[in-house]
Amino acid sequence: MTLVPVVLLALLAAAAVLLLARVGSEDAPAGEESLWDAFRRGWRARREPDAEQAEAAAAAAVEPQDVSLADFLRANAREGDGYLHVEELTEDLQRAAHTLRVRRGA
Repeated sequence: MTLVPVVLLALLAAAAVLLLARVGSEDAPAGEESLWDAFRRGWRARREPDAEQAEAAAAAAVEPQDVSLADFLRANAREGDGYLHVEELTEDLQRAAHTLRVRRGA
């Protein structure tokens, strides 16, 4: 018998959250979708997915491939400059050290 009041309280809390979200969404800037409208659009999209959602669902349904780390890194290796250039880092550090020396001396 104590389960009924707990369920009723939970339903009342959920209704209050939805009401507050709806009231809060009315203050949203023009052109933005309200929370309630977004929820309804998402619920409709479950029955009638658009092309982008169907493509995403098809991509998610593809079975994963087992690949070793070495094969993965070999397949995704890029030729060319890396992210770090030692010469640029050295120049930046020397400039920073020079700036600090000048400020300490002043």
